[in-house]
Amino acid sequence: MAFRHLTKTIHHTVYPAISPSNPLNSAHGKTVIISGGASGIGYGIAQAFAAAGAATVVIIARRQVALDEASTKLCAEIASMGNKTVVWTYLLDITKEAAVGDAFDDIRKRLNEGVEPNTQLKDADVLVTSAAHVGQGETTLNYSPQAYRDAFETNLFGNLNLTRAFLKPEIPAIPMATLDRRAKQTSPFLHTHTHKQKIILDVSTLSTHVVFPGQATYATSKIAFTRAMQQLQNEVDGLPGTPIRIHSFHPGAVFTPAIASQFGGKLEGFDWDDESLPGGFAVWLASPAAAFLKGRFLLSNWDVEELIALKEKYEEDPEFGTLSLKT
Repeated sequence: MAFRHLTKTIHHTVYPAISPSNPLNSAHGKTVIISGGASGIGYGIAQAFAAAGAATVVIIARRQVALDEASTKLCAEIASMGNKTVVWTYLLDITKEAAVGDAFDDIRKRLNEGVEPNTQLKDADVLVTSAAHVGQGETTLNYSPQAYRDAFETNLFGNLNLTRAFLKPEIPAIPMATLDRRAKQTSPFLHTHTHKQKIILDVSTLSTHVVFPGQATYATSKIAFTRAMQQLQNEVDGLPGTPIRIHSFHPGAVFTPAIASQFGGKLEGFDWDDESLPGGFAVWLASPAAAFLKGRFLLSNWDVEELIALKEKYEEDPEFGTLSLKT
């Protein structure tokens, strides 16, 4: 199926406007948590935030060996750049809600070691939901019910666990009015913390828009979380000061270990993207320049300067660049 791009320029690797070394994309002082950060796209994003000067990069993964290898490699890269980014690792199954909550509580505890009493507590700044359950190769009805459950456990419920733990301090303040106009009881906690902005980067997929063969479990579970994030952005927009923004984006066609395990090797003639592309794009999305794109779906291949040129259209049309019905 053909897909109509929003920009004329299509990128396949990092370029100056989204480069982590571009001062406009600085992540100085930020704490960034990346699930699935030990390999593939997640690791590329970890590299990019480290290169952009993040204070702390937290890598979450399910295999200790992968965590150790990623941490050793990333720390060596940081040292070669002369940066001071600290790398923390957590062995974690994101489908286990209690374990996710414990991990985020520990992150907050470590961030606030040595903080003076009665001062504002530190918290993580950016959450990147990069861990994914990838399914490929069956027809929609040939996938077993368990295959669907497995995909949703990670791609929806696991990512919701991460989001819930990341926004734990803010959740009591998020307002909502139901269809019958009953308002949720909220806490004023966040109203004294409006200078702090949190960013969620949903590493989504083009499969949420385009029907690709053999991706029924992957596409349906990924679109479920991306739609949940669209819903959440609408809710948190009711908070004063725009303290939370969410961006969902297709990372590109990157030949990751997960893809290799599905296909067995690179598809000949396929135009693959470099893993530096989603890394740089994620860093740019976390910068102030991308604030107008909150709640929208993007492709990391799109040229950001052309996106900025469309800023007025984005601001005028709240459905532009979202998951919506074309009529």
